[in-house]
Amino acid sequence: MSICCRAVAVLAAAFLLASACGSGNDDVAQRDDGPASMPTAAATAGAAATTAPAQQSGADAPTVAGDQPAGSPATGSASDQGEDAPTAVADQPEESNLVLTPVASLTDPMALVARPGTGGTSGDLYVGTREGQVWLMSADGDEPPEMVLDISAQTNPECEEGLLGIAFSPDGSLLYVSSTDLRGDSLIVEYPMSGQWVQGDQGRTVLSVDQPACNHNGGHIAFGPDGYLWIGFGDGGGRDDMFNQGQNLNTLLATMLRIDPEANGNSAYSIPTDNPFADGGGRAEIWHYGARNPWRFSFDRTTDDLWIADVGQNEWEEIHVLRAADGWAPGANLGWPLFEGNVRFSGTETPEDLDFPIHVYDHDTGCSITGGHVYRGSAIPSLVGTYVFGDFCQGRLWGLTTDGQGVVTREELNLSVPGGTLVSFGEDAAGELYVLSFDDTVYRLELAR
Repeated sequence: MSICCRAVAVLAAAFLLASACGSGNDDVAQRDDGPASMPTAAATAGAAATTAPAQQSGADAPTVAGDQPAGSPATGSASDQGEDAPTAVADQPEESNLVLTPVASLTDPMALVARPGTGGTSGDLYVGTREGQVWLMSADGDEPPEMVLDISAQTNPECEEGLLGIAFSPDGSLLYVSSTDLRGDSLIVEYPMSGQWVQGDQGRTVLSVDQPACNHNGGHIAFGPDGYLWIGFGDGGGRDDMFNQGQNLNTLLATMLRIDPEANGNSAYSIPTDNPFADGGGRAEIWHYGARNPWRFSFDRTTDDLWIADVGQNEWEEIHVLRAADGWAPGANLGWPLFEGNVRFSGTETPEDLDFPIHVYDHDTGCSITGGHVYRGSAIPSLVGTYVFGDFCQGRLWGLTTDGQGVVTREELNLSVPGGTLVSFGEDAAGELYVLSFDDTVYRLELAR
């Protein structure tokens, strides 16, 4: 990815999500017969992730009508934000007793999941890497990872492409892999399992989505508590929602999808009957829309609430929470490109279905959000119920909590991965958290000893 906040050496590896670093790096040409080349406009930018937004955007960055200057999310009129728009909170400093313990070394680890099920292999950890490989990993790092799937000849790990997500079916018998093909289009492929091994010669394509540019692919996948497969796609790339996908209900881009991936007759998948547009009004697969680049979403394993981290463009990174008690707000509009965070970005309308983020942070704090998980393990009692997330460019980790009155507090965990490039989080069967970094390391979050 073109990272306006990183030096050239890091650009070669740090491909994801730093589209948020500012607008200049989002000028990606529409794809023709293959993936667009890695943007180079920001190749000589400085390494500081806290560069002021005006400097990040570049002198020739187009101005978007309605942009608000950096500052509080409360900038702008009430009509520009919605009456219930939450207010960002200041960090609450906390003396950290947490450490990141390296447990595996893999090139560009991208996604980590635990295999569910009741068999002898239940709880095994699998890691997908950007180049297109899936590895069986020892949770304690006492054995080297073992490759169980290799699709590297079928994907191109450039720009924001490659293997982007993995997920197991609820019974652990099938592995789903989200990647971009050699043309840069998004694929979801199903593979059967045999013991601990992926049957790579028996892949079945569940879903294919054309991508007009090489960035903002999203591509995270996870099975929800409802047993259905959830998929997050970005807005097709470029900048300023240049392909007009964000508020378009007739595209699968800029959405959160919910499908039954089991083949049904001539169809590769089925539509749950309670999807909000199952009977019309939009693509039947859509559950939420208005996303810019949802980079990691997760379900709280205790409450079933859905947490979505959406990467911003010029100023704001944002987190949405769709409560299970509200049925995950079917048909909710995450706001892009009408709003970036809580601030008006374009247009004048404020649709009734808008879901404003529960928390935002600006580009003086970071430049590209990496969503995580609500911690439900037992090894770190003080962290239980805290949503742990971070920033790709800074490599910093934070904890987010909400009280009964909806007051949001962000805590500094005083942890960061070396060199930034915090690309993903994962959790094992016991709810313990892992941190994946493009420093080629998988870490486990632990109490200091």
